[in-house]
Amino acid sequence: MEVNKVNDGTDQMPENGVEEKKETMEQATEKEAKGKAKIGKKKKETPPQETEAIQALNMKLAQLEQEKEEYLQSYLRLRADFENYKRRTRQELQQAAAGGKEELLLELLPVLDNLERALASTGDPEQWRSGVEMIFRQFLNILAQTGLKPIPAVGESFDPQRHEAMLREPSSQPENTILEELKKGYLFGEKTLRPSLVKVAAFDPDLVGAKEKE
Repeated sequence: MEVNKVNDGTDQMPENGVEEKKETMEQATEKEAKGKAKIGKKKKETPPQETEAIQALNMKLAQLEQEKEEYLQSYLRLRADFENYKRRTRQELQQAAAGGKEELLLELLPVLDNLERALASTGDPEQWRSGVEMIFRQFLNILAQTGLKPIPAVGESFDPQRHEAMLREPSSQPENTILEELKKGYLFGEKTLRPSLVKVAAFDPDLVGAKEKE
């Protein structure tokens, strides 16, 4: 004989409890995931003030980049202009130097003509000497026009910038007085083109007494 079991619902309770617990865990997991997502979103979001500051910095950076490029182009143009200026100046100086040489040579041609005439002359020796002296003065005048002039020597005090002492001689003259010019020196303007080679005095007081006795 079969016994009918009364189904009072107690058999379903364990299964329903598991399902409810499962749903609760899923809801908690979902809430936790949503919470983390919100936190991550909050972290990623940049405040408006920082956004504006970044934009301003980017604009400033772009402006500086543009200014840098403009300065670079200006520098390159100035450098090219300066190189062109140096080249033109060099050419002008070369042309001026060549022109100056031509003018000097033209001035010297008459001196050369007079020298040729003097060498060809067989007349009186005194007249020949007079002619050579005239040529010499003519030559000096031409050189003086270019800025060349002789350096004073004999009787002057020795100047190492303009004189070169080759000999020293005991003398009654003050120390370093130039006694003799061995080779003439020249100035070009105020620049020493060639120093004078000279003999200078080495002061000797005994010579002063000897000279007074004479």
